[in-house]
Amino acid sequence: MSRFTLDPAVRDDLDEIWDFIGIHGNNPAAATRQIEILYETFVLLATQPLLGQTREDLGKDLRAFVVRPFAVLYRPKSHGVEVVQVVHSARDIRAVLRQTTTG
Repeated sequence: MSRFTLDPAVRDDLDEIWDFIGIHGNNPAAATRQIEILYETFVLLATQPLLGQTREDLGKDLRAFVVRPFAVLYRPKSHGVEVVQVVHSARDIRAVLRQTTTG
């Protein structure tokens, strides 16, 4: 059965996304929906791990899948995928890429 796992820091990424939309944007319903969309994407990627674009320039076996306005960075694994980071796609991914994603 295909499944996804999350790098522990991804939970921080998701919390920051929710806070930005829900608190700073004063729209908790939209924040919750965005997080739901991201989780739905994790499930999709687990079943179709080669769906995203290869990003070997960022790290070994790394792939990116855009869920506007975010990029989900992940690695295909035997069980499905490991999500390693979620980044706003307008940001410089190289500049904000965590060290754990390069291994």
